[in-house]
Amino acid sequence: MGLDAHIATQTGRFGSFGGQFVAPVLLPVLDRLEDGFHDAWADPAFRDRLTLLLNRYVGRPTPLFDIPAFPREAGGAQIVLKRDDLTFNGGNYANSAVGQCLLAKRMGLEAVVCETGSGQNGIATAAVAARFGMGCTIYIGASDAARQPTAVKKMRLFGAEVKVVDDADQTLSAALSAAMRHWMGTSDTTAYVAGAPIGPHPYPAMVAAFQAVIGRETRLQLIDHGLAPSAYVSAVGGGSSTIGLFSAFWGDPQVRLIAVEGAGANDGFAAHAARLSRGRRGIFHGAETLVLSDAQGQILPTRSIAPGLSYPGSAPQLADLVQSGRVETMAISDAAAKEAVLRLAQREGILLCLEAGHALAAAERLALEMGPDQSVVVMAQSSGDKDIETLTEETTE
Repeated sequence: MGLDAHIATQTGRFGSFGGQFVAPVLLPVLDRLEDGFHDAWADPAFRDRLTLLLNRYVGRPTPLFDIPAFPREAGGAQIVLKRDDLTFNGGNYANSAVGQCLLAKRMGLEAVVCETGSGQNGIATAAVAARFGMGCTIYIGASDAARQPTAVKKMRLFGAEVKVVDDADQTLSAALSAAMRHWMGTSDTTAYVAGAPIGPHPYPAMVAAFQAVIGRETRLQLIDHGLAPSAYVSAVGGGSSTIGLFSAFWGDPQVRLIAVEGAGANDGFAAHAARLSRGRRGIFHGAETLVLSDAQGQILPTRSIAPGLSYPGSAPQLADLVQSGRVETMAISDAAAKEAVLRLAQREGILLCLEAGHALAAAERLALEMGPDQSVVVMAQSSGDKDIETLTEETTE
């Protein structure tokens, strides 16, 4: 369960990205968190309990599953899903939520706060907080709340206080800012639960460590299946499942690691969410990373049919890996992602989220350029239950 290659330095940097750019009041809080995490990570009892919870509560390990009927055309490489959509509450966010809540309890904190865009991080955090008897406050942008009323109801059913943010862009970015403000005022009793490896050090490295279980499982399962994939494909919003999957394969230069971003309407002018491929270096939510901004540093609006991708910043670790050339990027349109999800549902009886639809569409393009003796692994980070309303809307574009 080590942190593998491309880890953060002692100053919280991945190459030239990362660091801590926060109000001075948070620096000692972050120092305590870093010390607490390293102390817990070195404790076999903590790691054993984490593994037990991941297995018996979250439902790990999740299976690999091939989808031979999915491709649009015959031929090409085999496409295999890593099915984190089958975990409890249907998403990969539980991996990190369990780890962070377990750490918070160990540190004597009694409540947690987080933000959510797709709803999955909020649901996972609310559920785990209920399991540990902790208070829970969740911030969600008004736009995302309107698109996913069932997710909001589910969080409240788990006992969380859900606060809808109606300022700024009313999406994930606004919700994260609100959650950080809440945490700054209550950090003596409350832990901030990061849904992704973003923000100030030590959050990127800590979340990556908790999500690395995805990659470790995948590597062992591929050995068992006798597969040697040519590429690993994951849609990237905050980057938790992407880093989780890729982490076991950084050191395999013969395989391609492809982060898929949201291209929005894909007409060349509309807002999109492709900050790894089209972003600029900047300081955002406590870290130096790649950000969608203008020449003056003002944050640009984002757009994606998948709410979990509609975020203007990026994980510092992924920014470094993209800049170094180890991770490639692709951008997939809203229409292509939606069509991929619908076709998978109709041909395989599997309903994935729209975020994963971006990776599915990208993987199919790759697979059709490969031979039938090759394979592509796709990260299926969560189920499509949250997107049913969007998926059943008639296309008007």
